[in-house]
Amino acid sequence: MSETLIRAEIAGLLGSITNIGKVYDYERWAADWAVFINLFKTRINNVDQIRGWEIGRKAAQAQYDSNAEELTTHQFVIRGYMGVKDSDATEKVFTALIEAVRAKFRFNFRLNNLCEHAGPVSADLVDTRTFGSVLCHYCELSLPVQELFTPS
Repeated sequence: MSETLIRAEIAGLLGSITNIGKVYDYERWAADWAVFINLFKTRINNVDQIRGWEIGRKAAQAQYDSNAEELTTHQFVIRGYMGVKDSDATEKVFTALIEAVRAKFRFNFRLNNLCEHAGPVSADLVDTRTFGSVLCHYCELSLPVQELFTPS
């Protein structure tokens, strides 16, 4: 088990969701909003749009489980972005994507045997935000993942 493999597995699971958009296994940044928003441009159903996800880690809390084991709980944050188009009721599409993410991780307690315990995914924030001049749906989902270290 390692944070790197766990993060890659999270990205792989996200990427397997139909029409999820672009998926990055790290937080993307750019000083220019146009450059930033272009990172999330994709083509869904022959239409160009903003739709993407990134994975970050906001904390790693460790404790000794015994004299021979350390249990670390990684607090992963999954941020989602999607362009707003009122006439297409994109808020409902974005909500459905959030629920697809939650469903993908539901009852996958060991992230395909890469961790001690994972989940559930919580939607901590669902909002609209402006990036440059682009109005987007935005969310922050949290995924706790426990990793067990034993000395070799």
